[in-house]
Amino acid sequence: MTMWVEVTLQPHRSDDEAIGPLADELQRIAAFAHVTPAPTRYSTREIPLESAGWRLMVQTQEGARTLCAVQEEGAPMPGFTRYRTFARPAGEDLAASLIDFAQSDDALAGPLEGAQRHMRPESAATPEDDGGETVGVPERKIERIQWRVEKGGAEVLVTLETPEHGSPVLRFATPAVNGALDAVFGLAGDVLDAAPFFIAPDDAQEARSEPVHAAKLDLPRTATRREAFVAIAASVAAQWFGNAAAARPNLGDEHVHQLRVAQRRLKTLLKLFRDYVDDAWNTRIAPDLKWFGDQLADARDWDVFTDKTLPAYAEADDSADRWQPVIAAADVKRQVARDKVRDALASKRYARLTLAFVEWLARFASHEDESPVRFVSYAEKRLRKDYRRIARVPDLVSLEAHERHRVRIHAKRLRYALEFFRAVTSRRTRKDTAKLLGELQTVLGEANDASVAADRLAALSEATDYQRGFARAWGAASARKDAQEGERLLRALHRPRVKASI
Repeated sequence: MTMWVEVTLQPHRSDDEAIGPLADELQRIAAFAHVTPAPTRYSTREIPLESAGWRLMVQTQEGARTLCAVQEEGAPMPGFTRYRTFARPAGEDLAASLIDFAQSDDALAGPLEGAQRHMRPESAATPEDDGGETVGVPERKIERIQWRVEKGGAEVLVTLETPEHGSPVLRFATPAVNGALDAVFGLAGDVLDAAPFFIAPDDAQEARSEPVHAAKLDLPRTATRREAFVAIAASVAAQWFGNAAAARPNLGDEHVHQLRVAQRRLKTLLKLFRDYVDDAWNTRIAPDLKWFGDQLADARDWDVFTDKTLPAYAEADDSADRWQPVIAAADVKRQVARDKVRDALASKRYARLTLAFVEWLARFASHEDESPVRFVSYAEKRLRKDYRRIARVPDLVSLEAHERHRVRIHAKRLRYALEFFRAVTSRRTRKDTAKLLGELQTVLGEANDASVAADRLAALSEATDYQRGFARAWGAASARKDAQEGERLLRALHRPRVKASI
């Protein structure tokens, strides 16, 4: 059975579900100019499966029904899929056809086992139902336009489609042979440059508007170091792209925060697997990633300064009213910084960054290490090394502010590493050590926020000399208090442990 690779994009316009105007824009791109589009309409209904990585649908077009099974290979990755498809015409009795389908290929027997339990028996079907219709699963009506476009010597099947009451998607698929990744990513890049599309988030996050937090990772114990890296990077991308998509209608402070967290998790991942960073990453991704990260960092700092630090100053002062002009001025700066993030998310530069990231990860995942290392062994080594880095520092009270800030960064990286490797760490490590690291990061972060706040207040013309002095005094007191509490937390940390049974 042929393996396919596929890249998925979405349009920026979430308020327009029609695909006709989008198809017209695609038709103006050089690669599409002399290709005749093929429009179709069909309906599809999902049949629940218990096998991870498998999907089963029954599709109906012009009265003919087809059973279609899809097997995804590798870690789920936003915007990219590697998969096999199995298809077979379905008869009037869908449940019976499903049994025949499962028996038609050895690869289907296990994944499709028991799927017929989700079908109504033919005798129970109503006059309006087809025999053996799926139970409790809504049917979706799909409008589709397809092109067969040549790119770099490969034929790419380009599919633009939208479900009823859903957002359009644009897919680029071709058999996974030599040059396939060049073809699908190259054509996707042409479209990003010319039309209003961006890399798609996970299917489950398409319609979300609330912020997306990091998902818990449960890496299999048998995973190799490379497989672990790909799975963690894909998880980071899910948080990153999910928040970017959720923020498009209305960018909020928590969207900014979670986007910032995703970028920090990615930076930690690259530190943990430093030798995987290659020239392609350094030249095609790192510069734009820094540009985007700087936008997020500035916006996040203004959020914290405006919503937390200044109100805390006002509450501690004997006259809260004197701080209101400064808070208002800071809010203006915050909105400017947030607008820059919003503009960045809508820019071609950002769209190319995300596509380049997915392409790099897809290419990386397509290779294997010559001498594979189990990620369990690697995790144990990395956790031990990162723990020693913070456990061996002198008394935090004796350190300079910038040195304590470095300890905070290392504590944060160790906490993220524990999140990445949680599947193989002891329960005490997952609970107690991770909690203490989070508290240590927070405590030292408050001192850093106070230092940043003093600098930002000094730059505001609305601030008085009294307020600037107040911020400096607050920062100095906060540094002493937080260093003492940080020292207590640091010495209470236990060394992270990998499960002895592994």
